[in-house]
Amino acid sequence: MSYTAHVTDIAYRYDGSFPGFLCCIFESYAKKELPAAVLPPEEGQLSLFGSRDIPTDMARASRVAVGLARLGGEVRKWVYSGFLSCQSGKELILLRLARRCFEQGPRVLSMLGDEDVAAAFRLMRRVRSEAATYFELIRFEQRGSMLGTVIHPENQVLPLLREHFCSRLPDEDFLIFDATHGTVLLRQRGSVQYLAMTHYEKGPSQEEQDWQALWKRFFKALTIEERRNEKLQMSHVPKRYWQDLCEMQPDEVEEQQKILENPCQIPSNMV
Repeated sequence: MSYTAHVTDIAYRYDGSFPGFLCCIFESYAKKELPAAVLPPEEGQLSLFGSRDIPTDMARASRVAVGLARLGGEVRKWVYSGFLSCQSGKELILLRLARRCFEQGPRVLSMLGDEDVAAAFRLMRRVRSEAATYFELIRFEQRGSMLGTVIHPENQVLPLLREHFCSRLPDEDFLIFDATHGTVLLRQRGSVQYLAMTHYEKGPSQEEQDWQALWKRFFKALTIEERRNEKLQMSHVPKRYWQDLCEMQPDEVEEQQKILENPCQIPSNMV
């Protein structure tokens, strides 16, 4: 590695936003230094390093964004997708990658034997892989005049879901509630926005419940009980996704039958 910068023992503290992170890259260049860490608000008080607050300046952020765009779409994809990860320490990994790309060009992305590049690749791949899984697994339900759904992702995937579902459902109003991070992607009357939300009230209409019951029946009809292999099923669709799939939810009639057959397993809140 041949950075034209010295390594410091100073940690950057920023506001947690993507423009704020771009300002950290700008600061690194302006000071000709590599920070020891780049810390969002929730981690800023835990650092053992001396720290410096990096204010969010949209003009500086824009300059860095333009520079990344000039390097090509792949570089921007790596940096932006990696930033959506919830892995601690992602910012320093991505800052080091950005500096490498600015100094050596986009060919850096092919150097997967390099520790910095490999770490950034893993960040990007995990986030985009999770988003791609949700492209296939999201189950919308009718909520009045719009479609709604709940997901529990590990990473902040809503920005990656936005383009896909806005393109796939061009004439529909919909919301996707990220219950893990308390954020909702709302598309309504052609406008898209992100909002904070703490709870999604489930209560579909009788018609929607009938459609879900029909879908469960279809799913069950395709199942060959003698060939059921739950372990293999989990390798294709990890179990953490099951809570958001209506076909994986127990049928009420079946649940009542199980309770009758095994009264000792009745949940305490039902006694």
